Amino acid sequence: MKIIHKYLLKHFLKTLFMMLVALTVLFLLFDFFEKIDKFSAATDPLVSTFSYFFYKIPYTLSMMFPLSILFSAMISIGLLSKNSEITAMRASGLKLSYLMKPIFYASLIFSIFSLILNETIVPFATARSREIYNIDIRRKDKTGGYSQKNLWWRNKNEIYSADFFDSRTKTLFNVSEYVLKRDSFKVLKRIDAQKAEWINPTLKWSMHGVKEYLFIDTDRGTYDFKMTNYKSLPMLIDETPEDFYKAKKDPFSMSYFELKEFMKTQEKTGLSVKGLEADLYAKVSFPFVCLVVCAIAIPFALKPARSGSLANSVLAGFTIGFTYFAVHSLSVAMGRAELFPPLISAWVANILMGTIAIILNIGAEDPS
Repeated sequence: MKIIHKYLLKHFLKTLFMMLVALTVLFLLFDFFEKIDKFSAATDPLVSTFSYFFYKIPYTLSMMFPLSILFSAMISIGLLSKNSEITAMRASGLKLSYLMKPIFYASLIFSIFSLILNETIVPFATARSREIYNIDIRRKDKTGGYSQKNLWWRNKNEIYSADFFDSRTKTLFNVSEYVLKRDSFKVLKRIDAQKAEWINPTLKWSMHGVKEYLFIDTDRGTYDFKMTNYKSLPMLIDETPEDFYKAKKDPFSMSYFELKEFMKTQEKTGLSVKGLEADLYAKVSFPFVCLVVCAIAIPFALKPARSGSLANSVLAGFTIGFTYFAVHSLSVAMGRAELFPPLISAWVANILMGTIAIILNIGAEDPS
């Protein structure tokens, strides 16, 4: 690597590290003060709070990477430009594209790293932090974020529901099973259980505190039922604890392959997954925002060489970041609503902002 490239990369990476730490800490502090009353009410406030924020770090880092790279490019290149160092380099005959090559490569590497992070550590850590917040800190049991609306599923003519799933004990609470007549929606049997525990892949689920209702047609054309109590009964379903663990996560907290598998499961139950396709493609497109915002920030970072002020460049950085996230959020939302093709909606922000970046960088090659 050329000495001049090492010099520029050193300034960029040093600023990037400081920005990443500052923005991450700031984000976590805002989260802490927003939930401080919940943390103080936890059974073990210190351990629960530390665990929550420890698992929140990967998600926060993935969110702060684009902003950190954006402001690092604006500040590091802006300061060098203000001190006329970039001007001196370009006056010696070096092109802007050549000078910025190591920064572009670094941004591309961080884009790939962000993609890998979002596919490996972030899904698990995000689910774990939410689990700690809902179970250990807020101490939810049968209501709220783990409510029954998130735990309904179907298997042929049988419909199941559960109020709550604790992934640590692998237990479903307040389980109900409805057996329907195949050619109609008449209920033939209903089973209610206080809980269903996962035994192993062979024995699967065991229900405890069971009440079974058998509905019988009478001669008068009405229904009668017979109720039987059981201490325990097996629950013969194909779902495993991992399926319920994924069911309470939103698309962002799943990896690309987890979301794809989740969509397949939803399709099997007859539910439409068109609205999730945009989120699926966005998992690949969004990490490359690091490269896009870096490319579009560099021409604005050169302005202090002429104006002598870095404030306008920082303001431009805020504008660029807001514009990208606004365009990306809007396009993905339109993809979810099936107004745009999902693949296009996921990539339109990168394509639009990338095109603008190319035009601006071509124009910035003229040092006059």
